[in-house]
Amino acid sequence: MIERYRDEKIAEIWSDENKLALWQKTELAAIETRVNLKKIPSEVYRAIFGILMKNPIDINWWKAREGEIKHDLNAFLDERMRFLPPELQIYFHQKLTSYDTEEPAFSQMLRESLIVVKKYLVEVETILKEMALKYRFTPMNARTHGQEAKLQTFGKRCLTWFRDLNLDSENLEKAEENLQYSKLSGAIGNYGDIDPELERETLRILGFKPYYGATQIMPRETFTPLAQALSQIVSTLNKIALTIRLGARSGRPICQEPFGKKQKGSSAMPHKKNTISTEQIEGMNRMVREFCDMIDANISTWEERAIEQSSVERIAWPDLFHIVVHSLKTMARVLKGLVVFPDNMLLEIIDSRGCYASDEAKEVLTELGLSFGLNREEVYRIVQLAAFNAFEPDSEIEKLRMSLPTSLTEIDEAFAKVQKISRPTPISIKDIIAEGMLRISPQLEAGEEDVQKWNDILKQIFSDSENRKIWDETFLPSNLLRNEAKLYKEILNA
Repeated sequence: MIERYRDEKIAEIWSDENKLALWQKTELAAIETRVNLKKIPSEVYRAIFGILMKNPIDINWWKAREGEIKHDLNAFLDERMRFLPPELQIYFHQKLTSYDTEEPAFSQMLRESLIVVKKYLVEVETILKEMALKYRFTPMNARTHGQEAKLQTFGKRCLTWFRDLNLDSENLEKAEENLQYSKLSGAIGNYGDIDPELERETLRILGFKPYYGATQIMPRETFTPLAQALSQIVSTLNKIALTIRLGARSGRPICQEPFGKKQKGSSAMPHKKNTISTEQIEGMNRMVREFCDMIDANISTWEERAIEQSSVERIAWPDLFHIVVHSLKTMARVLKGLVVFPDNMLLEIIDSRGCYASDEAKEVLTELGLSFGLNREEVYRIVQLAAFNAFEPDSEIEKLRMSLPTSLTEIDEAFAKVQKISRPTPISIKDIIAEGMLRISPQLEAGEEDVQKWNDILKQIFSDSENRKIWDETFLPSNLLRNEAKLYKEILNA
């Protein structure tokens, strides 16, 4: 991984130094097991252990030897056995094949990497939990299909993100269960002249259980769920990042990622605060999916063993962990410094002209209108027409909308006119309906007769003060948000 996205702890785990140290640990565990099984005297283990500890692995020697023989595990064996006398060499890597040494080490590197991932995953979850509580009573317009839908709180939005990452954590834990297994069952997995007890005891020393059914290697079905779980974490982070990016668009942003006092958003346009951190997570997500696909492809192998998966795993796994950790650290920084604009959220609600409660208004009006002869279809059309009316331009704006400029001069003139137009508080569908102010709209087929009939009925319904009170309360944010308490109870017990 390039330095820009590298995590030093992940780099250390996947370094040649750590890999070879784990290979040596496996080899020593196999010798220790033979002592425990009374196959060799304990003096053999103590002698080999002492010599190897006294002579650390020479990475440069190993690399040079690998360049000659084109086999990294055999190069490792040569590097280690050059320090052992002939009478001790026979016990080192005795009756084992390369992947008997490599598989436990590989799984251990995965385990160590997961410790790093979990650390940052918990950090992001903690930040989101704090944000959910902080913004529990900060109302905003939720959106579906990019359109304003209903009211929610920004805390609830953070709460759903928190729950998404909880689910990702659970999936990661399930995938990690496969890492409790490994193998030392020989060149084709049927033990050959290896005692199955040797495998069991060696793996116990290393912290694993035997996987029965391996070939020369562990089946890569063991590891693909882990790659998928890691990929899912970044997909969730990207979902969060995308929502932040959408909320930061120019005009009236509702949130913005942190922007440093010396930061520049654009080389050309000084006003810009580009969402570079959350955009970067989108790029991370694309890379993660590709690495996940590569790891999934490693399931296929020729019969008991071929080497296709080796080159992929040398790159895909460490880089996958680098990307996941980088994405988690980036998201933690973004969320910690996220700038939230509750005022713009409220203005957005007001600008929706009551449509944030159109669903509830429809249900209430259906009940109130039942005794006045309004059916459900008519109520739907009444609320729909009121919404369309609320957003229809006045005559001055309509004139500007329909008169396209035909020159640069006319552009300037139109610009000046719009600047001078006063912008009163927008009318709400609450008042359009309650006052019986529906108008024919070219967007709907309801005619003059229908609209007049509806207005007459609406005036009758809301001449009753109790009905008007029920109607007005329908549009109160406190009414629309009251049931969010259930989510806080079930998810945070708050």
